[in-house]
Amino acid sequence: MPVPLPAVRSACAAVEAALLADRRYAHTSAFRVVVDGELVHAAHYRGPVVADVFSVTKTVLASVAGVAARLGRLPPLDDAVDPYVRAACGVDLAGTPSAGQTWRQLLTMTRGARVDGPYELDEVTALPAGWVRRVAEAPRTGPAGPVFRYDNGATHLLSAALTGALGEGVDVVAGRELFDPLGITGAGWLRDPEGIAVGAGFLRLSAEHLAALGRLWLDGGRWHGRPLLDPGFAAAMVRRQSAGGPPEDTGYGFLTWVAEDHFFAGGWAGQHVMVVPAARAVVVVTGDPRFRLGPPPTDELPADWRPARDLVLAHLLPVLRG
Repeated sequence: MPVPLPAVRSACAAVEAALLADRRYAHTSAFRVVVDGELVHAAHYRGPVVADVFSVTKTVLASVAGVAARLGRLPPLDDAVDPYVRAACGVDLAGTPSAGQTWRQLLTMTRGARVDGPYELDEVTALPAGWVRRVAEAPRTGPAGPVFRYDNGATHLLSAALTGALGEGVDVVAGRELFDPLGITGAGWLRDPEGIAVGAGFLRLSAEHLAALGRLWLDGGRWHGRPLLDPGFAAAMVRRQSAGGPPEDTGYGFLTWVAEDHFFAGGWAGQHVMVVPAARAVVVVTGDPRFRLGPPPTDELPADWRPARDLVLAHLLPVLRG
């Protein structure tokens, strides 16, 4: 049964009123809702229109893997990524703790590697060179495969491996195979000193761009009937591959969070693209933390900030559930 749009608009108004009334949500940048292809709500509150979407980048990176699968360029997921990383940037994983890590382990964040200290994202991005090498040297914390642990480094290794498999940067492939068909212009994706697009973040998109990507994910990787992603990969991407864990504390697919009745891309400072299949709805909220990469990195988020997703879950998702 179609979701009644007047009820959706009323719920959107409740979300907006709550976020404007509570200073904990003052960093919220945009709020956009599309139901069955119809724009129901669109608001921009602060900050640049095209901005860093932080870890939502990871779900876009997974989408590039889906493109690689459609093109026949993605190896079997249980193969090791070693030769592809070496082809992309000359880093030999032999003799490192990352030797033998597989495409599936990187896509599901189950490679069992240390993610803190010198291997934490801010520490890696402060290096003048050798980002992939540093990530590859992260010690094992347990066996690869069984346990999810949120891992920015895994996504940068994956970006390098995809670069090797595709023969060109993931940012180039995303531009041609995803952004151009979706009508996304003005995007930007930071590369590391060796030319590898950063897998963990630093992709710049607008809320409108994110809504288009959400519609692509909603439709199983198809855009107006045209497959941009491999259908099997697109389905697996939004299917729970593990129980997941922090920071979103829900299930995890291929670089995508999977909840009981929706799936979503999530990023620091309140970046969320929520897809509710039963309602054919895409909900986008973004935040502007006024982040500066540095080093050292800085931002202007208050200690008690909250993501606007909280308000979406409270006011809008119950309506979309029906």
